[in-house]
Amino acid sequence: MKWLFVVLTAIGLLGCSSTPTSSTADKPSMTVASLFNHALFTPQPVVSEQAIFSLPQSEVQALWQYVEKHKNSDITIDELLGNFLQNKIGDFSYDGATFIAKDALSQRSGNCISLAIVSQAYANVLGVKTSYAKVDSYPVYQKNKSFVLTSSHFKTKLITPREQEDNSMMFFSSGTIIDYFPNQDSVFSGNATYADLVAKFYTNLAVSALLAADYDKAYSLLMAALEYAPNDPETINISALLHKHLGDRVRAKQIYAYAAQQQLTSTNLLLNYLNYIPADQTALRESILAQLERSPASPFDTLTLASSYIDKQNYRKAKKLIEPLLLNYHYLPEIHAELGKIAYLEGNLQAALVYFDQAINKSRETYKKTLYSAKQNMLTQLMVQ
Repeated sequence: MKWLFVVLTAIGLLGCSSTPTSSTADKPSMTVASLFNHALFTPQPVVSEQAIFSLPQSEVQALWQYVEKHKNSDITIDELLGNFLQNKIGDFSYDGATFIAKDALSQRSGNCISLAIVSQAYANVLGVKTSYAKVDSYPVYQKNKSFVLTSSHFKTKLITPREQEDNSMMFFSSGTIIDYFPNQDSVFSGNATYADLVAKFYTNLAVSALLAADYDKAYSLLMAALEYAPNDPETINISALLHKHLGDRVRAKQIYAYAAQQQLTSTNLLLNYLNYIPADQTALRESILAQLERSPASPFDTLTLASSYIDKQNYRKAKKLIEPLLLNYHYLPEIHAELGKIAYLEGNLQAALVYFDQAINKSRETYKKTLYSAKQNMLTQLMVQ
């Protein structure tokens, strides 16, 4: 699949409704890494931060040649770099892998984090400042063993240079937005930093190592990720899962409890934590359930929470969560698809058919249209029997 790539020049884009992001400045006195059962693991070498963003000398020269060629054009350096990136990586293919910059360039492929790393690598050469936005899309659940992989990506903003730059206002400055998935059904879920990007690189590799049962490598990569984003809920969640898969459920529960106490939570983390709480610990279960009600940071988080109620056949609760999303996120096909699923499970096939028809009409991606059309055809067949 070819990359969908767009370069936009904008002022103040994505500058509101942000959620707090982690940074090394936010480190609490106690971190989740202190709860690891380190005796279970043998540390492994991991790629350095410098190596992640290192470019071949030929690429550095190509960038400076491009800048020299266009130095008299009436565009800013961020626009110039945006154009260069469009020419350089606009036709990369997506294969889901997380690469360092030079490997992404040599293989002309990688996932969104790989492309953000490539963008940052070239920005480093020119001294162009960057910021990031996290963009979530609905998890196309990829079930691998007992894991469920979710989906999110970063947009890169190349900041237009100013004589004086207030870092706290950087994302409100003019600049060039690099979006690798402009046509994806997605929503902005918060600002992100360079440290978040580095952490996401290590976390992605940690997940791959965990799926491959390379627990020492997963441990080492998670330790690296937590150096950059010690408060990231998804990294903490994966840390607990790592201990669970090594049989240390006690330490996994402690990690989840720490996250809940420090309010470093996500919908995924809290749903997993709930599995560790016995039914007779009603006060703690109710506390976690209350946090779950407050946890969704995006409509996709809400859908994930609603899905947990669907699995428990609590369709009324699921609909109560999903239906308000139609007010502001009616354009997302997944909302209609989930309501169609509930209608089908409740035996209301006609309503389900209508919901899936809406899901098809609102989908911008071919694979979604195909998926929902298959479900619609199944419903049609059931209705004529």
